[in-house]
Amino acid sequence: MDFYLVFTIFIFAGALIGSGLSFYVEYTKLEALESYFSENKVVCDNKRFWGRNTHIDRFYRMLLISQLLAMPKTHIKRGDVTEAELAAIPLSLKRWALWPINFGFIWFASIIIWNVWYR
Repeated sequence: MDFYLVFTIFIFAGALIGSGLSFYVEYTKLEALESYFSENKVVCDNKRFWGRNTHIDRFYRMLLISQLLAMPKTHIKRGDVTEAELAAIPLSLKRWALWPINFGFIWFASIIIWNVWYR
């Protein structure tokens, strides 16, 4: 068995693991994260627009909160969030929110390597 086949298997297994991790965070941690942003206009407007509890709605609500946590200085400068709101979130909950994004970046880089290697 060559290394390319093993790499391909790991990439597809990573896609399943990343999807499972994303589903878990969306369905177990999203409400806890949104409770810390109950007075934030950006998050409340996003929740109002994506208010139903379908997967796509939960995905986009989680995506906004993950962006706020991933680039806090940018969003503080813009006025989207305050430092006090971000400081109130426990570190473990921040990690849960950022894991799917970090895993997705690694997976995306692996896909690019796989694609270059394939050609």
